[in-house]
Amino acid sequence: MALMRRCCCWELRTATFSNLITITILAGGALLLRLLDFGAILSPDFEINQSFKTPWKSHQWQAFLASDIILIICHVIIIIFSVYMLYLVTHKHFVLYVETLRTYSYIFILYIFAEFCFSIFEFSFYGLNTFRLAFIVFLWLYWLARTVGNIGMAIIFFSRIQEIEDDLALEIRSIDRKYVHSYVNF
Repeated sequence: MALMRRCCCWELRTATFSNLITITILAGGALLLRLLDFGAILSPDFEINQSFKTPWKSHQWQAFLASDIILIICHVIIIIFSVYMLYLVTHKHFVLYVETLRTYSYIFILYIFAEFCFSIFEFSFYGLNTFRLAFIVFLWLYWLARTVGNIGMAIIFFSRIQEIEDDLALEIRSIDRKYVHSYVNF
């Protein structure tokens, strides 16, 4: 029995497809925001409007730089893997991609956790100053909405995996009954 059978009046296959597209787009936006922050750390001439000036976090610049590099790599990996999963979902039978979807789901959960940890680090550094400047407020709200959405998408992925496993079990049971002689039932 799957966790869910439908999502927003869609079958789980369609919901999985739309979630993969959404993850690709939202991770691309998060990658762009990380690259902007990365550029502000590396270049003293580049400053993000309505954000903290680079000297304000200069005593922690190595930690912010490491955070940006790790999350940029995570965003690139999840974007590439999502595009690959889009190909599998649209062109292959579910039997051929069920294990890849399972692997993707586990990597996606690790991605959510890594982004959660680094965001907690960054926003705890800002503290109450998080809500002082518009760009930082936007980053916080964007991260919060993505985290809630990503958790929902992970539930849909695991529901789809369960649905595929149920379908496979049903096919195996029906194949076993197909070749049984009628006199065996006595």
